[in-house]
Amino acid sequence: MKRNTDHNPLSDAPTEVVKPAARPIVRFILALGNLHRRCLGFVFALLGPKISYALTGFGARVMYWLLIPLKERSEALCGAALAGRVPESDIPAIAKQSFINRSRNLTDLMLAAHRLNQNNFERIGGKLPEPFLSRMLTAQREKRPVILVTGYYGSFDMLPIFLGYNGVKASAVYLPHPNRGFDEYRRRIRSQSGCELIPVQRATTRLEQVLESGGTVALVADHHASKRGIEVEFLGIPTRAMSTVGILACRHDAEVVVAGLHRLGADFRFKFEVEETIIPDDWKDEPDPVEWVTRRYMKGIEQLILREPAHYLWGYARWGEAHARQVTSGAQTESKEKTT
Repeated sequence: MKRNTDHNPLSDAPTEVVKPAARPIVRFILALGNLHRRCLGFVFALLGPKISYALTGFGARVMYWLLIPLKERSEALCGAALAGRVPESDIPAIAKQSFINRSRNLTDLMLAAHRLNQNNFERIGGKLPEPFLSRMLTAQREKRPVILVTGYYGSFDMLPIFLGYNGVKASAVYLPHPNRGFDEYRRRIRSQSGCELIPVQRATTRLEQVLESGGTVALVADHHASKRGIEVEFLGIPTRAMSTVGILACRHDAEVVVAGLHRLGADFRFKFEVEETIIPDDWKDEPDPVEWVTRRYMKGIEQLILREPAHYLWGYARWGEAHARQVTSGAQTESKEKTT
């Protein structure tokens, strides 16, 4: 369900596909990468948020300038989705800031390891807004199932941490990273407030168990379902959306909440946004409740993005690889025509 979009060049070498003779070298490189990450986390803890975010932002700007294909894809997808919604001249800046914001998500986790705890989470903007918090806690006490969904928007990696500190013990789906050392580091931080992290390989069974017992689950429900799914329009572009959320909601009479978390400035501060709350009574008279729930939660994610488009991951092929290649090729052709 949750696709891995965390990109750490020092952590992505898959040992399963390399030749046996090369595996010691790969393991050595991964060990160096893990050591670099630990050292970087220690340095960030000493430097504080402003300098840490500034350093990460500088590195992201350099990478964005060097990775021309990524830059072109990000601008093309952003331009296609936001056409008519924002001035065309704003698209390059939004796409670039999106990449910078995404690169800072790892910095968020490194800072959270040393600077975030039960005593200070409210001060940095981590308290869930009312009446949403009271509804979540009441549902938890009464053992009423809740599905919290978000997109590849803002600091979504931090969501399980803040949920736990608010007293909401959710079970969050994640895709394990191929570098086990990095995956363990990331998983430990994201579960530090008590939330359960469910590997995507176990999600089908575990989500059913949690909802059946009246618990809360959290997942990124922002994927292109290439073969199966429900046809919807997302930001004005046809796509296929996951039906999983709708199926689970209807099967367990679960409340569905669409929410997002984004970073405010460079002071290690955040803001929760609860965009949509869908209750079972809303769909009880619908002829196709699964489709209705799917369209509704997708609309909620869309509204989150439109409010703060620079916090969305525009480099991600949300509408599928075929669409990403098509709009990128079209944007390249248009750019060449303008320069001739």
